Amino acid sequence: MNLILFSGVLCLVIGTLLPMSPKLLFALAAIPVLVFVVCFRARRTVLASCLIALFLAACVGWGSYFTDRQLQHRLPHEQYGSDLAVRGCISSEVELQNRSGRTVGRFVLVLEPNSHSPLGLRQIRVSWFDAPAELQAGDCLEAIARLKTPRSYANGLPYDYVASMMFQGVDATGYLRHATVINTAPDCTDWATRLKQRLSGALSGEAQRWVAGLVFGDKKAFTHSQWQQVRDTGTLHLLVVSGLHVGIVGVMSLLPGMVMLRIAAMALSLMRHPASVEHLRWFPPLLALIITAVYVWVAGSGISLLRAWVMFAVVLLIWQNPRRIRRTTVLIFAALMVMVINPLSWTQAGFAYSFAAVAALVLYFEGQRNSKLTAIFLPQFVVLICLLPIMTYWGQSSSAGHLIANLFAIPLVTLVILPLALSCVTPLATLTGPWMTSAGGWFWSWLDIVDGLGLPAIYVPTGTSLLIFAVSLGLWLLGARLLPLLVSVLLMWAAVFAANVFELSGAASQKAGLWLVDSGQGQALLVSDGAHHVLIDTGPAFGEQFSVASSALVPLMRRDGIHHLDALIISHGDNDHAGGVDDILRAVNVDRLFVGEKLNLGSKKDVTEGLAEEAEQGEKKVQLQTDCHQLTKEAGTQTHVLSDAFQLAFLPVPEVERTNANNHSCVVMIEWMTFRILVPGDIDMDVERSLIAAHGDNLRADVLVAAHHGSRSSTSNMWLNTVRPNVVLFSAGYRNSFGHPHSDVVKRLGDGVEHANTATAGLITLSSEGRFSLERAKWLPHWHAPTDDERDFSLHGHVLE
Repeated sequence: MNLILFSGVLCLVIGTLLPMSPKLLFALAAIPVLVFVVCFRARRTVLASCLIALFLAACVGWGSYFTDRQLQHRLPHEQYGSDLAVRGCISSEVELQNRSGRTVGRFVLVLEPNSHSPLGLRQIRVSWFDAPAELQAGDCLEAIARLKTPRSYANGLPYDYVASMMFQGVDATGYLRHATVINTAPDCTDWATRLKQRLSGALSGEAQRWVAGLVFGDKKAFTHSQWQQVRDTGTLHLLVVSGLHVGIVGVMSLLPGMVMLRIAAMALSLMRHPASVEHLRWFPPLLALIITAVYVWVAGSGISLLRAWVMFAVVLLIWQNPRRIRRTTVLIFAALMVMVINPLSWTQAGFAYSFAAVAALVLYFEGQRNSKLTAIFLPQFVVLICLLPIMTYWGQSSSAGHLIANLFAIPLVTLVILPLALSCVTPLATLTGPWMTSAGGWFWSWLDIVDGLGLPAIYVPTGTSLLIFAVSLGLWLLGARLLPLLVSVLLMWAAVFAANVFELSGAASQKAGLWLVDSGQGQALLVSDGAHHVLIDTGPAFGEQFSVASSALVPLMRRDGIHHLDALIISHGDNDHAGGVDDILRAVNVDRLFVGEKLNLGSKKDVTEGLAEEAEQGEKKVQLQTDCHQLTKEAGTQTHVLSDAFQLAFLPVPEVERTNANNHSCVVMIEWMTFRILVPGDIDMDVERSLIAAHGDNLRADVLVAAHHGSRSSTSNMWLNTVRPNVVLFSAGYRNSFGHPHSDVVKRLGDGVEHANTATAGLITLSSEGRFSLERAKWLPHWHAPTDDERDFSLHGHVLE
């Protein structure tokens, strides 16, 4: 049975990856025949073989059909950036932010039936500049929206933005150019939001924040710094609405049903109809299922909640039906049900985390008996340990501080804070509210103490993931005995710590390469010879919540074992080049920071702790930020040798030419392996002429990163004739409003110069042997199918001579 259920899950995954086509329909017709033959040879009955074959074929078909329907709802690429008239109602909470004195509202708009896509747009996620401060869920709008098809950065990382939008049913993103609030229609009102407000209305202050965040999953309830703190201390899982919440709500909701059943039984006995009680025994579980279903809906219907509700339903079924069912069967069945509801669930991180955590508990504790003490503490630590391979895959770090933080935080949240928070949505709120406030304060105080210990993060190297997974399997096999568990944990952490020391000491060589990151309308270039690492620019940031540095650069560095930077070079202070500086300085240690113009670094201590305020260098003192234009010698440049195969040379821009931010850019010549790469920032043609006059043939380079993202005002014919690049790389946003790279610039390259653009190629990688690879030229799921303007992948596989 387990094998059949697991095969169904696998077939659903395969189905999402196969677009609906005549070939797929032919394959679906062949699957039942093949499966029937296999099952029949395995001595199953003809009926059972037929049912299994049809079940697996149906799973493949449903996965493909579901994904195809999502794509037909999505805004067509032909209308990318178009202005469309839309009408609909706000279905999510409105996030109001202040940007440069303007109020910006972000929300999801559920649209009325329309013909903007083959099956019509359903939901759009938009921003509204100068939005009314009183805007709220349920308000209906009539607007002109500039919309884009959801599109991911292509950097070879696990998170798939397009799949996430499809999973949520969001068919386009963008902003409202003009909008008018029509009315607040009752049929459009977000009843879940109103119910949450009603249940937590009697609370205020810290208690209300905990109830909104912990019980109802409102991410805005906690501040950005608090979310960052729980991530840094490994306690994020405690503040995310999970199956634990559903279980507690389910148990609590069983009690009124059982009381009502007892009263009904007494009444029927007095009426001399005791046999009728047997027909009412399903009332408590049905009531509990209804209450928990409402709670899951109100809390956002996340993957972990759907999985927990399905498992709770199966547990109730087992409770009412004494027939023994293995817990592994329940787990796989729950995964199958979640996948049937939304076959794209497997693309979300929550799916892997939630099912891996439950699987760890099932495999480790099935058939074991534990003391009350181990039953409280042991499961959480088993989950924390067994999730390490998944944390590695998703680019998260771990630390000894995580274990210390969870040692107190797990029982505090599980046994104190969560029950108090749930009681605060009952008539007991006035009594338990003050206790909730105190318990929440204890939680944050404990995390402050752990933060103060200053324990370094341990990044689990990709190569040791298999080791960690093997140790996890060993934990499951050893059983629940405490001594073997402790020994296994100590051995595992010792292995991870040794691997970190080995890599951080430089004894191990990381992967050498050059990576021009897909950063949208920005620039970020990472270069490594395997032992020394340099980052030029960080790409843009979009508010506190998102930056290319935190979402792409840091995960890429961790994936390739890069835990420090010998140099961070910020060409100039514009957001598209310097937006993620604080995130980089917070995530990794940086030996030197070079800038084209002075930066305003974050005021938090942890932002600059990786940089010395003053560092001795011969007889000079190097300040926190070193001006790359002042590094001049008689030759007009200064070279920084990192290794025999890696050195940097700054080509300072004459002060008379530094008339704007773009012309303050650091111009960097990289000599790496046997190649020369020129990175000129955002300089214009006037600066190019000055550099040609000063350096002449010394500007010759194998690879040129086009200045100013390919703007018409840069990359002149004179510049190209002097540099004579074999390859030109553009870093620009897909269909950006500036028209970068400009068609005139592309024409200047001529036929003899290969070129590629991150907008259409994704991450551009140059290996130490000189071979280029483009991320979008590799296999990608069919929802990333290239459009007509991004099918030129001629640079993929090209080798520099």
